[in-house]
Amino acid sequence: MYDLHNEMCTFYDRHVRLGDTEKKKLRGYRDANIDRLETGLKKLGYKVPICTVGQGSYSMHTMVQHPDNDYDIDNAVVFDKDDLPSAPLDARKRVLAGVKEGGGNFKQPPEARTNAVTVWYAGGYHIDLPVYRRFFDMFGNEIIEHAGCEWTRRDPAEINDWFKEQVAAQSPSPDNGASVEKGQMRRIVQLLKMFARSRASWALPGGLLISVLVSERYQSDCDRDDVALYNTMTAIRSRLQWNTEILNPVDLSLKLTDTTEHVNEVIRFKEKLGKALDWLEPVMKHDCEELDAYKSWNQVFQHDYWSELVSGVEMQQAAKYVSSTGTLYLGSSADTSIQSPSHRFYGD
Repeated sequence: MYDLHNEMCTFYDRHVRLGDTEKKKLRGYRDANIDRLETGLKKLGYKVPICTVGQGSYSMHTMVQHPDNDYDIDNAVVFDKDDLPSAPLDARKRVLAGVKEGGGNFKQPPEARTNAVTVWYAGGYHIDLPVYRRFFDMFGNEIIEHAGCEWTRRDPAEINDWFKEQVAAQSPSPDNGASVEKGQMRRIVQLLKMFARSRASWALPGGLLISVLVSERYQSDCDRDDVALYNTMTAIRSRLQWNTEILNPVDLSLKLTDTTEHVNEVIRFKEKLGKALDWLEPVMKHDCEELDAYKSWNQVFQHDYWSELVSGVEMQQAAKYVSSTGTLYLGSSADTSIQSPSHRFYGD
């Protein structure tokens, strides 16, 4: 397989993972909403949450860059059972009232939706506040329930803890001789999320479904991220060809593909993975050239980073003259900060 590990790592660092500045901004929005909620509840004479728990892609560190800042931050608010109304909808309305009473300028009014109270910001961000209650059974066991259509037993930290353990257990470790950076499985999840979002018209699964599929079929590689990504894409497509059902990894009695919409998203994901693997056929050939490799990955991600690499090679090939010393002069330069390393083929 044509070696584009370095280019894939550059793509990930510059265009996939969230930078520290963006993370800090999102933390600020999250913390401001918790402060707003607690201030509002106190004004209304209600009890405040006993704790908050980060959930979703922000807490799992799988959030990826979005051109329209469409970032979803989940932060569970957990109350003592006696401090909330008994009906789940009324519990969510209590939290909604607290958010509104806490003040602030919103893109649109906050809303008590089925699974959470949502606050939208003009910049494209939105904060989800799932509501939970805690109590103890007759044996002293802690019970935590989520306020959805009904109260459902669920621990808000379970998915985060599960994913963190999967990344640590399955990713190659530098301590065991791997040359790739630690946490490769997380990077593969993020790269597949970028692929899934590369065309808005595709309507493919969200981050949790992709994370579970990667955890099931992740193919690690100690030396290259591009190989791990390709092999994981192949393995996931094979898995989906015989079964498109995805179960909750912390409660196998529950389906994550519990709606027709989710099932259709997964079916489309299988189909688009097939297309992507077709696009990548050139990189698996021993006579693959640099330009063909860049074009193949550009078809997968449809991103300026890869198209600029394509343009850079095409400009070099179209250069009109070479100096007497053999130096190649270009009419205009490609992004000089993107360096092309020497290449080799995986398995040679």
